[in-house]
Amino acid sequence: MPTRLNHIVSRVLRVEVLAALALAAGLAVHSFRPQAPAADPSRIATIDLEKTYNSIERFTAAQATIKASADELDKKVKAAESTVKDLEAELESFQPGSDAQAAAIQKLQIAVGEFRAVQEFARAKLELERARALRDTYLAIKDAARRLAERDGYDYILLDDSLPEMDLKNATQTMQQISARRFIFATPKSDVTNTLVAFMNDEWKASKSG
Repeated sequence: MPTRLNHIVSRVLRVEVLAALALAAGLAVHSFRPQAPAADPSRIATIDLEKTYNSIERFTAAQATIKASADELDKKVKAAESTVKDLEAELESFQPGSDAQAAAIQKLQIAVGEFRAVQEFARAKLELERARALRDTYLAIKDAARRLAERDGYDYILLDDSLPEMDLKNATQTMQQISARRFIFATPKSDVTNTLVAFMNDEWKASKSG
């Protein structure tokens, strides 16, 4: 009986030893298995979009073009307005109820219509030019930001929307402005606005000198 018991104990011990060896071998293989390299943290930068718009020469040039267009359209509006005023003054010289007065009234009505048409055309044209300048400048900023990120190794360049002041018209609109914002705080160390502005202005100067 003791012999049989010894035999059983010996088998149990042998199984435990083999299991321990297998576990040790598994741990050794795991320890020598190459580990995946830890991912590098993303590099993030921010810009002040309003400052960028107001500081790049491209947008300044676009604004100058719009102003020249506005001055030219304003001359046309004033000319049409002057015609209306002249016809109004001339109308007083005609005999009430006369054919000449009727013709003058008709002429004045046509002039008023033309004046309003010129006014509306000028307004719509300037609004379109302003919208186009904003869009084209934004696309230029977006493209320059991409190339700056590639040059300086940034993964993201984000708009810091925590900077602009809020318009305190009423509580509802103020809450909407707060809810629309995505940034609560961004460290000034991450701001690359000046770098982006210099990058774009250098390219703008080069394009004009070349």
